[in-house]
Amino acid sequence: MMSDACEAYGFKLPEELVHLFTAIRKTHNQGVFDVYTPEMRTARKAGIITGLPDAYGRGRIIGDYRRVPLYGVDRLIEEKKRELRQLEVAAMTDDVIRDREELAEQIRSLQELKQMAASYGFDIAGPAENAFEAIQWLYFAYLAAIKEQNGAAMSLGRVSSFLDIYIERDIAEGTLSEEEAQELIDHFVMKLRIVKFLRTPDYNELFSGDPTWVTESIGGMSVDGMPLVTRTSFRFCTRCTIWGRRRNLI
Repeated sequence: MMSDACEAYGFKLPEELVHLFTAIRKTHNQGVFDVYTPEMRTARKAGIITGLPDAYGRGRIIGDYRRVPLYGVDRLIEEKKRELRQLEVAAMTDDVIRDREELAEQIRSLQELKQMAASYGFDIAGPAENAFEAIQWLYFAYLAAIKEQNGAAMSLGRVSSFLDIYIERDIAEGTLSEEEAQELIDHFVMKLRIVKFLRTPDYNELFSGDPTWVTESIGGMSVDGMPLVTRTSFRFCTRCTIWGRRRNLI
């Protein structure tokens, strides 16, 4: 898909990159096709089943980006190191070896997340102290994910109710007005919408030239019956409605 998308816009992937992902490193699609049974391959080719992971597996990634503003990256790194230390006394089974490798990669990724934020002039080592930082820290976490993944649907999760806690506290303390709160959400949504993934023309046509799905779970109810609708739910809806009307989507 990546090669086809590049060629559609007049670009050609470097030969060394093609060689890397064909002879040295396995791509996602290659990994999926390796585990398909002959029956699965036949059903896919005949169009009996669709939405298989070879075409969609890179999407529907839903990370809990709220952890970055809630705890700060240093706390997350220490927690991963603690999990790694717990495995020092475990027998080196296949599962333990895989867990240790993945935890080491997660620690490196969190350290790279700090470096990326620092390049924009922000220190996200500690938790967010106000609504501005909560939104900015959250965006950095999401930005890191989409920089790494060419996802079809990099979902944002449920963040409006989470951010509402910071916003309402700042408003109560008199450090933030309602207009400023709406502006923070407006800017956040606009930054989410300017992300563009590399897609083939037919994919772009399928999604009206705007193939970025940044789904956010707004409202609803918790398992104990508590409503999850907040003022920030409406702040999100206000921004998305204005954006949709400008693009003739609503």
